[in-house]
Amino acid sequence: MDSGLGWLLAVGASALVVALLAGVAVALSARRARARLEDQLAASREELATVQKRLDGLARRLDPAPPRATPQEFVITTAGLPDTRREQAAPPAVPDRQLTTREFVSVALGESLVTIASFGYGVRRALSPENRNRIAFEMRREVRRARKQRKADLKEAKRRLRAEAFVTDTAEDAA
Repeated sequence: MDSGLGWLLAVGASALVVALLAGVAVALSARRARARLEDQLAASREELATVQKRLDGLARRLDPAPPRATPQEFVITTAGLPDTRREQAAPPAVPDRQLTTREFVSVALGESLVTIASFGYGVRRALSPENRNRIAFEMRREVRRARKQRKADLKEAKRRLRAEAFVTDTAEDAA
């Protein structure tokens, strides 16, 4: 009995050690992946900042001062002009902060689920019996219209052919 109990304790202890080692390995792997992602994020932010500076410089070089409307001119839209009211009404800037994994997953899955749900709704609505019947009705109507148009075109072509044949026959008779 003692050897069986000892054997079970040894197996249980070794399984516990293996589980702990696996957990530590997974945690280290996750930590390395997170560090790699943070490095990539920092690099992309630096690249974005340099591109933004370059774009601002180009914009200043191309258009140093925005065009202003003269008082005599009638302006329909102010799309290209700066809007001081819009700048004042802008919401305060959100400070940069690191998203937690849970927040990131929530945002990513939330947007994906909304997209999938709206696509599914659109497909379900497009394939509804009412829409299928409406589409079939419109197709039948279009086929009938095209058939009538072809018949009218054929009649017109025959009429022209007869008229040309009549003109050539009378011209030959006169000659």
